Amino acid sequence: MKKILIKLFSIVAIFFAISTIQAMAVEEFPDVGPDYWSYDAIMYFKDKNVLAGYPDGLYRPDQKVTRAEFATIVTKALGLRDLSEITYTTYKDIDENHWAYYDVMLGSYYGLIHGTPDGMFYPSNHITRLEIIMVIMKALSIKEITEEQALQQLSVYKDANDVPYWATLTTGKAQELGLIVLLPGYEDYILPNQDATRGELAVWLYGMLQRAAVQPSEKLPKQEGPKKADGYIIKNVIFDGRYAIIPAGTTIPLGVMDCLYTRTTKEGTELLTRALVNFVSEDHTLLIPIGSEMTGTIDKVSVGRTLIKNSQMVYRTENLIDSETRQPIAPFRAVGELRPQVREFTHNPILQKIGFKGFKGHNFYTHKSQQVDFTLLEQIKIDLEDNLKIVQ
Repeated sequence: MKKILIKLFSIVAIFFAISTIQAMAVEEFPDVGPDYWSYDAIMYFKDKNVLAGYPDGLYRPDQKVTRAEFATIVTKALGLRDLSEITYTTYKDIDENHWAYYDVMLGSYYGLIHGTPDGMFYPSNHITRLEIIMVIMKALSIKEITEEQALQQLSVYKDANDVPYWATLTTGKAQELGLIVLLPGYEDYILPNQDATRGELAVWLYGMLQRAAVQPSEKLPKQEGPKKADGYIIKNVIFDGRYAIIPAGTTIPLGVMDCLYTRTTKEGTELLTRALVNFVSEDHTLLIPIGSEMTGTIDKVSVGRTLIKNSQMVYRTENLIDSETRQPIAPFRAVGELRPQVREFTHNPILQKIGFKGFKGHNFYTHKSQQVDFTLLEQIKIDLEDNLKIVQ
């Protein structure tokens, strides 16, 4: 079961990130309703004028995406609209009369997209999921992993062998960062050679933007001043010159990165939590980057006992850790709690509540990357001019 949950991590992490964005009053597409799996991401980019529908008002989520369309969308998403500073790339099959010419030029200049060795771009060809992975990772500045580490990351997928050798390291790193978008019903598959659709495109791009706000490629334009990003908004942040202070008592949702069961987990068990989304202030100043990890322990475990009580698990974080050395670098003291949810055994809400309270004994799993709301026990002071370092 644990292995299955690990396979689901990437898509859970990305969906968690999208779900934390505040609801947007955007007119919906008739063919993409709130129950569509990538609805939140599509609406996010519609609001940003990155994604648009067709003249008939439809979004057509199942339609495949061409390389020219993708070039236009990815450069818009990253805000690359200034042509004055770039040098132009020559492709044999696309010129300035093509509708996507300038976006292809922008994408090529910033190292995101490339043509073939024979000088072709093939703007009308459909873009594959593997090609999207390559573009997303080129937008980031990342620490490389070994071939062994990459293969380990990809081993959770049944079609890992379909990833070509030359793309193994990049795809493995994308998996490590939670940037591979898994399709509903195909959570065990990367599907690298499958053409990407408009429905999944927004989820790919949202994951890219979250990471690019923290680890942008050196080729991308640099932000002046404090980094800005979209993400989970933390209210009541106090700014004191170069420092941002998150007060004690603030609630911060973190992903619990261990599969834990109330019947078998012991108090004192070591715990790892992770920021599955960027945490930002109300003016979108980046405070805690996506991927930040905190260590701690299980503070309390109560086992559910029939007709007596339901289970409970209390999580405590202590330290922010360095992603490379895995050593503590700053205090991060917070506590979170989970209790079992009501089991649906009847459609009558009153009987459901009576059954839950009357027939106790529920136990539960904390699955990998599950969201838990943590409350800060101490304030966090962040140096905005020193790589978002947490200071005492």
